[in-house]
Amino acid sequence: MFIDDLLIEYSNRVSLKINPPLKTGPVLHADKPWESHRVGAYGTVMKDGALYKMWYDAIDEKGNIFHCYAISTDGIHWEKPNLGLVDYHGSRNNNILPLPPCGTVFIDPKAPPAQKYKYVTYGHGRKGFLGEYGIRVWWSEDGLRWKPNSDYALPLNADTQNQAFWDDRIGKYVAYLRAWHPMRCIARVEIEDILKPWPYKPREDKSYSPENPSSWPVPTTELPIVFKYDDFDPENVDHYNPCVVKYPYARDVYYMFPSAYLHFPEPPLGKRHNDGLLDIQLATSRDGIEWNRLSRDTYVRLGRMGEMDSGMIYMLVGMIREGDDLWMYYAGYDYSHGAYDLEKMRYKGAIFRVVQRLDGFTSYDAGFKGGELITKPIIFTGSRLTLNVDTSATGELKVEIQDEDGKPITNFDLNSCKPIHANECFKVVEWQHGDDVSPLSGKPIRLRFSMRNTKLYAFQFV
Repeated sequence: MFIDDLLIEYSNRVSLKINPPLKTGPVLHADKPWESHRVGAYGTVMKDGALYKMWYDAIDEKGNIFHCYAISTDGIHWEKPNLGLVDYHGSRNNNILPLPPCGTVFIDPKAPPAQKYKYVTYGHGRKGFLGEYGIRVWWSEDGLRWKPNSDYALPLNADTQNQAFWDDRIGKYVAYLRAWHPMRCIARVEIEDILKPWPYKPREDKSYSPENPSSWPVPTTELPIVFKYDDFDPENVDHYNPCVVKYPYARDVYYMFPSAYLHFPEPPLGKRHNDGLLDIQLATSRDGIEWNRLSRDTYVRLGRMGEMDSGMIYMLVGMIREGDDLWMYYAGYDYSHGAYDLEKMRYKGAIFRVVQRLDGFTSYDAGFKGGELITKPIIFTGSRLTLNVDTSATGELKVEIQDEDGKPITNFDLNSCKPIHANECFKVVEWQHGDDVSPLSGKPIRLRFSMRNTKLYAFQFV
């Protein structure tokens, strides 16, 4: 996959582009009394067996925050089942979970069945259901009935959406949390045992006393910061809501979908405190630590003025593969960050679905004048070379296989390659003699891509 220039030795008139997904519209609306202010902004979506599952926040007209549950058989039409687990205004006919809000769910492949589902949350304090503070892990056998871990994970109050997952690349759990340094940014911590206290570096000027969790600080320097604004960002932009995905369909690929927050001036220059607009960006990584923001083009843009996602958008954690498509979900609102009004705003926000091409987040693009790429030496196994490529109608791509020194290999030179005119995720490359590349397997080779009006997303030997 082309998520950076790691494999590229030479390029001419091509550029690495971010490809926004297709917006398909809202799939879940605020329509219950406990959602009477809004749904979202934080949550998780996954396909668990044949069932699509969503865990999401909701806020009622008093500002109370809950974590709720929805299910679907197709990922498009969602049902809010009556779980009977939590009393709301004298009734248990609701989809509220016995959990504090502002967290994310993951399936723990290392856990016993009784602890299959894990939930990492900050709790959101007095307005959050159960009034929890601090980072805590909860666990469940079915994703509905939850038990809190006896120990806090961290004596820190990391606001909004935090997450964790098992990273099979390093054989540890990894968590990403909101931090401040000094503006919003994202911290990371590696964990051997997710149910034991997580490592952190206390500050001398802060208190982490277990007697008073509400006074625990927000993370600043206690944890390593791995993603933040820099000199290329406007001075009034920072980032949070990390939404990190270890990509399951390629080796050592991580994606982050943070919300970028453009702050409006504070009063008296601005109208409101802590106000501004948010959209979703994209960052890539090979290890989950060093992140590349590429061109910094917006990944999911705000909707047009007046549309339901025209003010703020936040990606939910989770990525679902459907054939050669990838589905993700985000929460959207038609008002800016500081413009909410609990007394007047009712049933705001929605959860939206977006669709991305498999491996399609980024691509090397060549215009109509043409361009080319040459890789560094690589060694492969397999018998065929497949491409994830889109030439549309007037584009074209050819592939040449070179030896380690950059000399074309007989029968695999550019003139012998049959021109590719296709929009496919697994297009097999053919030369005049056929498509079998197995004689070159295990040997260092280079690939030369010559293309016109083409998007090249990935290559793979199979």
